[in-house]
Amino acid sequence: MMSSAHDRWLDRLLIVLCCAALALHLHFATEAWHFRFMLGHEFRQTQTALIAHYIEQENNFSLNYTVPLLGKPWVLPLEFPLYQWGTVLLSRTTGWPHWESARTLSLASFYLTLPALYLLLGQLGLARARRLFVLACTLACPVYLFYSRAVLVDPMALLFSVWFLAGFTRMLAAVAGRGDPGRKTTSATPWAWLPVVVICGTLAGLIKSLVWFVWVLPAMIYGAWRLWRDWRGGGTKEALRTLAWGVGSVVIPFAISLWWAHHTDAIKAAHPSAYIFTSANLAAGNYGTFSLDAHLSRETWKNLFLCWQQSLLPPWAFAAIILPGLIFLRDWRARIAGAAGLFLAAQMLIPLAYALQDYYFYAANVFAVAAVAFVFLGLLETKLPRLVSVPLLLVPLAALYATFHGYYQPLLQVRSPGGSGLTESLRAYTPPKSVIVVAGADWSAIIPYYTERKALMIRRGLEADPAYLDRAFADLADEDVSALILTGDQRGNRELLERAARAFNLDPDVTYSFNNGDTGAEVHVGNLYRESIVRRLYENHGYHNITTSARPAGPNQPDAPLAPLPPASARTAFGDICSPLPTHCRIAFGFNTWPIDGARCMSLHADSDLLIPAPAGSTHIRWDYGILSEAYEREGDRTNGVEFILEGETPDGARRELFRRLLDPVGNPAARGTQTLDLPFTPLPGERLIFQTRDNGAANFDWAFTSRIVVQ
Repeated sequence: MMSSAHDRWLDRLLIVLCCAALALHLHFATEAWHFRFMLGHEFRQTQTALIAHYIEQENNFSLNYTVPLLGKPWVLPLEFPLYQWGTVLLSRTTGWPHWESARTLSLASFYLTLPALYLLLGQLGLARARRLFVLACTLACPVYLFYSRAVLVDPMALLFSVWFLAGFTRMLAAVAGRGDPGRKTTSATPWAWLPVVVICGTLAGLIKSLVWFVWVLPAMIYGAWRLWRDWRGGGTKEALRTLAWGVGSVVIPFAISLWWAHHTDAIKAAHPSAYIFTSANLAAGNYGTFSLDAHLSRETWKNLFLCWQQSLLPPWAFAAIILPGLIFLRDWRARIAGAAGLFLAAQMLIPLAYALQDYYFYAANVFAVAAVAFVFLGLLETKLPRLVSVPLLLVPLAALYATFHGYYQPLLQVRSPGGSGLTESLRAYTPPKSVIVVAGADWSAIIPYYTERKALMIRRGLEADPAYLDRAFADLADEDVSALILTGDQRGNRELLERAARAFNLDPDVTYSFNNGDTGAEVHVGNLYRESIVRRLYENHGYHNITTSARPAGPNQPDAPLAPLPPASARTAFGDICSPLPTHCRIAFGFNTWPIDGARCMSLHADSDLLIPAPAGSTHIRWDYGILSEAYEREGDRTNGVEFILEGETPDGARRELFRRLLDPVGNPAARGTQTLDLPFTPLPGERLIFQTRDNGAANFDWAFTSRIVVQ
């Protein structure tokens, strides 16, 4: 259908419409670009971002990457990480934060999809300018305006899927032309398109097979049509040639996709919680693929229509456009019916996924948009006056933009760094290498991502499963679990709290609360960190909706027993300061650290004690210690000195003094800065070393610290 000379003005108009739609798309897609908040199914976007974060942190570009979301084992590949690799590499190259790099990849993927759509529309017989109208409608489609900047693999999967179909149709068309030069439809040989089919099909299947399968369906239909046509026109030989090219080109993509599914399924199946994400379990449960009830359920269709209303058009509007087109536009009927049918068929592959998550329509809305556009392009070929049919081209664009402004566009006005007072406080108060346990948020990655902490997200329904909890908690025995977060309906779950408190030495009372209605939370922190956190909470902490009724403990009593340290907590808290690790401690005002002269230093405010076992065969002790400069350089009251004491204690309780020094930086300038003790030492059998600080009559401003303790 070539445009005639008198229609050139219409072609120019269609070009202008497409350029305007492209400009508007770029404008809306880059709203709030620099803000970390991930609008639209944040739980899924943060999961993708979390994977990229740990690929970067661990410099792990293998296929078995870390997903610290469901407890140990941390290695849990959920999807082929090409998108996440690209995010990390682009971030390293440009210096952009991960979320901006990821958005750039998503948006670039969408724009690079448009040329492939242009080629496919040519295969349907559309003139060049008419194809641009379909692209303009695609650019105006709400789901592509909103989710083309999302931190999701779907835009990249769509890119390779559409190019796969474009290559597949061009390849088979070239095969037909090769067999019969009289029917030649393209100047390229099938060999030119075969690499496109194999590479793009393979990458699409690996990145997200659920997106690729949506585009495999039209490839199958086209292949069957081409096979029938070649058999009718050229006999068995022509049909076999087409069959060989069609099937042979997808063997590698399907084989590699199956290999990846088997590889990840084996890892998921062995995980105490992630087994539900195996392909078989998802197909049977989450996707509803083989469930007649899922396909016919009134609730399913209610949710599907709601997603149409958000991501495309209200169902009534879609029907009001498509049905008259099918009835009255005979020449366009096949195109309209085919595109609309593919849109519906995609949803029937995994109805529950589409019904509950509007971003799944990213894979299929191209077909719906094309069906709508075909109706209005068909009107151009009717007897309607051009003064009527041409202005009608604005109707689908206006309807699509109206849908976008009614739901998605207001979300883009949010200016937020992401997270909440809960995630901000956890990130500030818990050690970076520690683990958090969360119940009540299912397996959402939002809290782990914004806190940048590894997590055991207790999946919904497993909070009261003792066998699961025992295994999951035992798997974390060598980790420093710094907090338990009970959110939503799990607040007040005493049974779970008591089990976790015993396993991880947590505060049995609520350390602090996040007051946010139904999504509020109760936080129970590790006893090692409790005192410091509670004291900081009574300062002007600035975290939204964070309150506490906990009270700081009283002053340390020098004769009180020292608290035992779980090995994992000792490793996290003291691993870069003490060797060997302490087994017991009592730290005034709670565990805290500061950077001093480039070194990480730990608070030993008077009166504090740190007990470290002396290795057999030790020959000397090194202790770097001091008092913070703010304690003696400040105006007004200052420290009157701190006594640093080192004693050895044998198993029978006998003690010997190895070192004692009163450090008075106000009266003695030589006592300022970091001091170093290098003490020759021969341990007694079973001896333990107790590093102590004591006040010099008053503990005000006795801000003592240690930056290194080594016994060897």
